[in-house]
Amino acid sequence: MKGKFLKRKLNKFRKQTKEKIEKFFYETRRFFVKKSIKNKDFSIISNNCWAGRAYQYLDMPYLSPTAGLYFFAPDYIKFVSDLRRYLDTPLRFISPEESKYYEEIKKRNQIDKPIGILDDVEIVFLHYKTKEEAEEKWNRRKERVNFDNIIIKFSRMDLCSDKEIDDFCNLEFENKFVFNTRKQPLYSSEIYWKGQIINNQILNDTVPFPQNINLTSHLNKPPLKHSQKLNTIFINDGDDANV
Repeated sequence: MKGKFLKRKLNKFRKQTKEKIEKFFYETRRFFVKKSIKNKDFSIISNNCWAGRAYQYLDMPYLSPTAGLYFFAPDYIKFVSDLRRYLDTPLRFISPEESKYYEEIKKRNQIDKPIGILDDVEIVFLHYKTKEEAEEKWNRRKERVNFDNIIIKFSRMDLCSDKEIDDFCNLEFENKFVFNTRKQPLYSSEIYWKGQIINNQILNDTVPFPQNINLTSHLNKPPLKHSQKLNTIFINDGDDANV
């Protein structure tokens, strides 16, 4: 009995020690990354919560509405392909049954989540309790988007196929990157994802953060003006200061 008690205590101690060591290295890395970021006014347009996670990690204000939500891959490609028009489109909400992704949303047990729509682009507001909260934060944050310093981020997830990867990598944005599942990239904007992958889809690209991406090199790229280019992008047919 005494041996089992000591074993439990030892295992608990080991677990706590491991967590403290991991936290120390995480915070140390975070400190130096924050110090190294010189580009301070970028807007990350991401397919999911990654943008918000990046701003949190860097203790920076959210300069993007793409936080606490996700797009299904085909709709995300539409969204970033005509970014200014979609951001200018009033956000409205639909019922889960009206969504073209209803069966997938149901399978994920997310039918209680607010589902927004911008024309033909749907958004699942995963981390919002009400439509009102989702709408208020979307509208507030979209006004902060810096069209002269945009970074576009994508991941192979949420019904993403090779077509969406190809379309994304052909977008006329210089500052863009995509997490993909293939070890040998075909495009310069691809980054091989070393985290968990199921059925050739990335399971979660925000935990752990920032995983194997070099945030400094991607976020410190010189700002590129996209204001005049946003409507000419081609696709292949085939909180809370910081919240």
